[in-house]
Amino acid sequence: MPALTRRRSDDPHRESWRVYYDGDVHIGSIGQRAGVPKTVDQWGWNVAFYPVSHRGIRENGTAQDLREARAAFAAAWARIEPLVTDDDLLQHRRERTWTAWKYRMFDCGCRMPTQTASGRSTCFCGAEIDVVGTERHVYAEHMGMR
Repeated sequence: MPALTRRRSDDPHRESWRVYYDGDVHIGSIGQRAGVPKTVDQWGWNVAFYPVSHRGIRENGTAQDLREARAAFAAAWARIEPLVTDDDLLQHRRERTWTAWKYRMFDCGCRMPTQTASGRSTCFCGAEIDVVGTERHVYAEHMGMR
């Protein structure tokens, strides 16, 4: 089973961590809760990522401190991880790649093939793309893009 890794968030206002599975699939977060009274749990956690969350498979909760939040997160992941398929991980990575590619096209001033009368365009990488072949190009040439 691949290990979970945590990466500290760059939020300067509160301590929080993003949790990754297999090195690159963001499966949830653990962090200090904002705007809650001092008399309630100060930490929150959630395990949820596309596409499994769209099937209703997700958990979240609160804890008094980081140690308890980490333990609750780990217990929730132990229940969820057996339900995650290789296809779920591939779908997640493909969706992340597609979204990153679209934003990069926009940032570079490139038009999508669907935005041109001819149905053709040029990818930011210089490749000619068309409506039919765009998806194939993105996954063949830009998979793993973030």
